[in-house]
Amino acid sequence: MADKITPTLTLAALNDLDGAAAATPFTFGLSNRVVTFPDPLGLSPEAGEDLLLDLGGGKRATEVISKWLSEEDAAFVTKHLTLRQMLLLLRQASTHYEASLGSLGEGRASTTA
Repeated sequence: MADKITPTLTLAALNDLDGAAAATPFTFGLSNRVVTFPDPLGLSPEAGEDLLLDLGGGKRATEVISKWLSEEDAAFVTKHLTLRQMLLLLRQASTHYEASLGSLGEGRASTTA
């Protein structure tokens, strides 16, 4: 008779942890309007990672805004912000998500001596 293996973590427990650590979507107020970036935890893993990578840099700010905001919000933001303001906005969104989710950066490799 084989030993019964008890899982260390179950899907129900994972969902409980997920609810406790949920990130709030990043919102930005501009001219009596609230613009909301998507919640990376509510997206597929690939899309959520893409959002975090896009916010981290490497793409044109206008591309990031157009990709992740609604068409109406993207047009509103690009009409009312300078490039400097848009870059700061994206940096703040990235900082907001990293505070609760951590960074997707490579970090330091572990080595053994």
